[in-house]
Amino acid sequence: MDEQTIKQILSVAVATLQEEEATILQFDVGERTICACLAAILKRAFDNHSVHVEYNRHGVYPKEIELPDGAGQLTDKRIFPDIIVHKPGHDDANLLVVEVKKTTNPVSDDLDIAKLQQIKQQIGYVFAVFLRLPTGPNADSAGQRIVWI
Repeated sequence: MDEQTIKQILSVAVATLQEEEATILQFDVGERTICACLAAILKRAFDNHSVHVEYNRHGVYPKEIELPDGAGQLTDKRIFPDIIVHKPGHDDANLLVVEVKKTTNPVSDDLDIAKLQQIKQQIGYVFAVFLRLPTGPNADSAGQRIVWI
């Protein structure tokens, strides 16, 4: 799939999430619940790939990448990407990795974006996306942020 197709699929999926699951966004439910709903919507668009939430395997082994620690030294860290589109068991068809954060979460986007860059580079995902979704009482307002890595 090309970049334009993936962008269209994600755009439609987010719009569908906001329409079909407006209540959970307004209630500011946990990120895992939001990711599971978004993954279920994304699954409708991928006939030849699996869509998983917090999938922690790289082939058959735990998914790890090198990330800088507090001192700036690269260390292996286990990761649990929020949503991935892939074919389990190998890295030949790693299509999309998505990290989701709610607007009510005050944590900076920088660590998730850096993690996505490394996942894409080290594990071979074709597309990586950081998605900040509007949640809470202002879930209907603007505030959505999509960063394609």
